[in-house]
Amino acid sequence: MPRRSPTLSVEAFLAGLEDPAVADDEATAAMLDATSALLATYGVRRWSMDDVAERSGVARATVYRRFESRDELVHATLARDARRFFEAIAEAVAHIDAIEDKVVEGVLVGLRLARQSLMSGPQSRDTNGLLSLLTAAPVLALARRALVERYQVVTGAELPAEGLAEAELVAEALVRLGVSFVLMPDSVIDLDDTDSARRSLRRVVGPLLTPDQ
Repeated sequence: MPRRSPTLSVEAFLAGLEDPAVADDEATAAMLDATSALLATYGVRRWSMDDVAERSGVARATVYRRFESRDELVHATLARDARRFFEAIAEAVAHIDAIEDKVVEGVLVGLRLARQSLMSGPQSRDTNGLLSLLTAAPVLALARRALVERYQVVTGAELPAEGLAEAELVAEALVRLGVSFVLMPDSVIDLDDTDSARRSLRRVVGPLLTPDQ
């Protein structure tokens, strides 16, 4: 199996986030599922395109026809993981009224998902690549926008200017807090104790959302 780590590219990751149709067909979805399983088990180094073909049940030629390289497969898989992450958070907060409650619940859901995410798996050992990817301004901006857009889809309503500004504030807090926990997962917040985690998160995010007096 190859030992070279894929080069994590902001541009490639953004392209994957903006292309939700990438896994529309069954074969492509199977390839991404296989890549996800390989990443979770081996990280970014110890697997090949042949392993993807074998695990997905798709012909090797088909894998290369859809994805030119292992790098492209990794970016597409991480982007799909990120889209699912945004969707789950948006759905979790869609029917909560108070902005502080939205942020608390969104962060709680996000942190639990982050523990299971590919971003926190073996491939996260590529610290420099992960740091440059998650902290790039375009990625943060797109993540914020993705949360707001998904929130509008879930609620079925287009936000007015004032509501949009509030939603962007919530998304900003969620994205920045989420990135910090992915990069530094150790915390005094006990995610296995839901009530305790909510109380802790409320103390963290409350001051961020309290308007100046």
